[in-house]
Amino acid sequence: MAKKKEIEQEDFQDLKPLRRRKKKETNKPWGKKERLITLIVLALTVLIATVLSLSARAWKLPNTPKINIPNFKNFGFLQEKTVIVGNEDAQINQQKIEKTKTDFKNTTDGYSGIYSFYIYDLNGDYFYGVNNQETLQAASLIKLPVMAIAFQKLESEELNEEEILPLLEAMGKRSDNEAFTKTVEILGEDEVIVEIKNLGMHSTSFSDNQTTPEDVGMFFKKLYGRELLDEEYTSLFLQFLTDTIYEDWITPGIPEGVVVSHKYGLEIHSVSDGGIVFSDKPFVMVIMTDGVVEKEADNIFPTLSKLLYDGHTNEITN
Repeated sequence: MAKKKEIEQEDFQDLKPLRRRKKKETNKPWGKKERLITLIVLALTVLIATVLSLSARAWKLPNTPKINIPNFKNFGFLQEKTVIVGNEDAQINQQKIEKTKTDFKNTTDGYSGIYSFYIYDLNGDYFYGVNNQETLQAASLIKLPVMAIAFQKLESEELNEEEILPLLEAMGKRSDNEAFTKTVEILGEDEVIVEIKNLGMHSTSFSDNQTTPEDVGMFFKKLYGRELLDEEYTSLFLQFLTDTIYEDWITPGIPEGVVVSHKYGLEIHSVSDGGIVFSDKPFVMVIMTDGVVEKEADNIFPTLSKLLYDGHTNEITN
């Protein structure tokens, strides 16, 4: 027994150095150097995120000067490029287009959020814009593809005119949300999501209620060219988009007597309007915003539509 006790005591004593060694190898808490490095990294991350957000959205309070943050798109290979596609007979004045784009940017420079436009010349078959591929809040512009899908179902006699036409007229003339909801229920949301892509609106999300000025503009281009519907339903669609209750945005900037078939959209921090301007040389005009002060956007919309109309047609209006 004495021997056994002696061995146990010896083993116990041998373990003590091991325990001491393990204690010494335990990681120490971060020192001042590590904490400083972590703090600097976090601060830089927050700073970069803030600068990128401000440069993209140019946030400001209503009726206060905007703090201009350099936009990284203006540097080197990130600089915005103008891409214009037209038919062989199109008389494209590049200088005039660049002036229109510059005037638009200068006019909206003091306002918060993103201001964008898209012009499609329906005779010359060419287009241009500013921020026209930005994904923005669609607001009620999302009703446009839903209306087109319903008209297509009418054309193929899958729906009843007496049931659907009053809903489509309400969506076009009054942007009626109840009519929109009921139409989507009749069509089926999954069907709507699929058919929006079949319309060619590949940057448009029904679920997220987002689109681009270019998607909306191309929609109107196809509608005008009867690529979506036959002549009868195209005419009826355009009729539903003419003389609506929303004529205080694009329309005041267009000369009196020129018909505009268009769709207006409003959400929090988003005001948009776009359609077909039936001038002597008809064209599509879409103006969209996001992250804006609505009252400011309301006030500037007629100025922007006049600027774009004059710039595109080279006409001076009073």
